[in-house]
Amino acid sequence: MLTLPPGLLVLTKIVRILTVLGAAALCVVPAAFWLTRDWVLARGGIISGIGNHPMALDERAMLLGALSSLPGVALGLYALWQLWCLFGEYSEGLVFGQAAQKHLRRFAWGILLMALATPFLRAAMGVALTLGNPPGQRLLALGFGWDDYVSILTGAVLLAVATVMTEAVRLAEENDGFV
Repeated sequence: MLTLPPGLLVLTKIVRILTVLGAAALCVVPAAFWLTRDWVLARGGIISGIGNHPMALDERAMLLGALSSLPGVALGLYALWQLWCLFGEYSEGLVFGQAAQKHLRRFAWGILLMALATPFLRAAMGVALTLGNPPGQRLLALGFGWDDYVSILTGAVLLAVATVMTEAVRLAEENDGFV
C-alpha cells in the first residue's frame, strides 16, 4: 500500500465524481435525444455523418436510432465503471495492486472497443434515420475521422501502459521473492 500525495488523492476524488457525472450523462442524454424529434432532426444528420440528407423520422427510425446508440452507451458505462474502480483502488493507495492493473486494462479495452465501434454505430444511426426514405434516398454513411483515429491510438496506448504496468508489478513481486 502506498501513501498518496495530497494532490493525487484530490485527483482520485475528482475523477470519481467525473465518472458518476459521465455515467449519468450517458444514461440521460441519449434517451432524451431519441425522445425529442426536433433534437434528432437538428443534430441527427451531423452525428450520423449523413449531413443534410433527408431523414424520415417515424417511430421506427426513432426506435432503431435509439437501439443503435445502446452499444456505445453500454461500452461507455463499462469503461466508466472500470475507471471508477481503478481510482477507488488508487484512493486506497493500491496503485500497483492486481485489482488496479485489472481495472486499468479493462478501461483501456473499453476505450479501444468504443473507438473501433463508433464509426459503425454512427453508420447504423444513419441507416435508421434514412430507412423510411423512398428507394434511392436511403443512405449508409461510414465515416472515419481524425477523432476516431486519436481515440483508437489513445485506447491502444492505454492498453500498452496497462500491459507494461502489469508486467512491472509481476517482476517486482518476483524480485521480492528472491530477497
